[in-house]
Amino acid sequence: MIARPASRLATICLLSATLSLAACGGAGGGVSGGGGLAEGGIRGTGSSVGPVSGFGSVFVNGIRFITENLSIDDFEGEPGVPVEADLEKGMILQIRGEWQDDGEGQAELVRYDDTLRGPVTSVTQPWDDVARQGRVEVMGFDVTLDRLTQTTLADLATITVDQPLRVSGWLQADGSFRASFIGPVTSADRAQEIEGYLSVTGEEGNERYFVDGLELQIPSGAVCDELELADGTPVDAEGEYSGDAAFIVSEICNGPTAFLDESLDEDVQIAGVVTEAFDGEFANGRFSLNGIPVTTDGNTEVDDLAPSDINPGVLLQVEGRYINDNGVLTLQAEEIEYRDADAEVEGALDGVDGDVLWVGGVEIRQTPFTIREDDDDDDEGCPEVIGSELIGRVALEVAGIQRSDAGYLEALEIECESDVDDSGYQLEGRIEALNRDAGSESLTVLGAVIRVGGDSELDDVEFADLSEGDRVEVDYVADDGGGYIAEEIELEEDDD
Repeated sequence: MIARPASRLATICLLSATLSLAACGGAGGGVSGGGGLAEGGIRGTGSSVGPVSGFGSVFVNGIRFITENLSIDDFEGEPGVPVEADLEKGMILQIRGEWQDDGEGQAELVRYDDTLRGPVTSVTQPWDDVARQGRVEVMGFDVTLDRLTQTTLADLATITVDQPLRVSGWLQADGSFRASFIGPVTSADRAQEIEGYLSVTGEEGNERYFVDGLELQIPSGAVCDELELADGTPVDAEGEYSGDAAFIVSEICNGPTAFLDESLDEDVQIAGVVTEAFDGEFANGRFSLNGIPVTTDGNTEVDDLAPSDINPGVLLQVEGRYINDNGVLTLQAEEIEYRDADAEVEGALDGVDGDVLWVGGVEIRQTPFTIREDDDDDDEGCPEVIGSELIGRVALEVAGIQRSDAGYLEALEIECESDVDDSGYQLEGRIEALNRDAGSESLTVLGAVIRVGGDSELDDVEFADLSEGDRVEVDYVADDGGGYIAEEIELEEDDD
């Protein structure tokens, strides 16, 4: 199943990690409730911050950035990630540069900053490879692992207490994190780092400082010039974790809003986690993304979303322009898109037509955001381009966005397996159509029409009780007539 789900500027404090700044084209007028992807294009000069989705140059937020002309001084990294060659898929980058009309960019500066770096203090929920979920604590900070979490670990299920890890992810409103990348830290790279919201207690002159319950010991000279040690301030701190008692700070600086202040005169693009639910209607509403206020108006173009869909923890992509709203950095949204996985399909690769793939009757559309991963250690699996020569030779697991109006799955992540299981297919998504005619019963999910026969097993639900919009998990096989027939149908709990 899928879970629904100044001095420091040089190293960029990525509290909410997928902040994305970029000069971009304006959205079209009107509010769109569905259909195709929102129009618009990134143009000009600016910066983009988001997770790496591919290499051959570097893909970030759907843009291919040419990096071959960069010098070693044009990459600012972290312990263990000192140069561009050390980057991994899912790591959050900041890239400054120029964007061309064809959607490619010429990078001028690349920066990477860990969100958390330190030892695992608890394995709260061991990784479940079927549900594709897990939870760990890193230095006491709650970190959620999900279907889109990328890793260079041999297996997420092998994470153990005291194991040093680096996390690149999204800070959520409750102080927890959702991992975009998680990987090992070598013995030579164990300088530690935390991010979160500052909590201040005590009287003036005797203050105590905490981030998510972890006390910070802040010596004189460790505070960046631009930082005010005030309650609720997002901070990025480097230092030494000394157990549950304290984090001994070597440097503490502002979170992302300090960095964004210099970009008030630029159009921007942000991909990240909703931290405050939507209030109002799209014609006049507001919510928070990565802790940044976002406003909408009658010119905001919205892709396949309702106001009730914009809740804490949901991944969105917003394009617009920063404004100074009574001293508060605010993003006036021009386009809003859903960027979270809400459906999946797995089974043998059945067809390829350019960037369009077919698995079990499901049309899968790849985009520059799509991350392709191997499930094997044999260097086979997913190449950067999945071609027709792989039909029948690989099995795919695809997580993405269900585009119900057009009947396809927009792929966010594709995982390849070289061992093809002939037992059939499995998908999860919302029912788009039902045929209740006797002898011709079927349901349509992700554009695949799946017949329901006498041998189809329905788990704790009757076919007559199913409705369009219900979320189901379906195991099914190809039939002799070129169609598909369900073996098992299970009604899933709605995560909305």
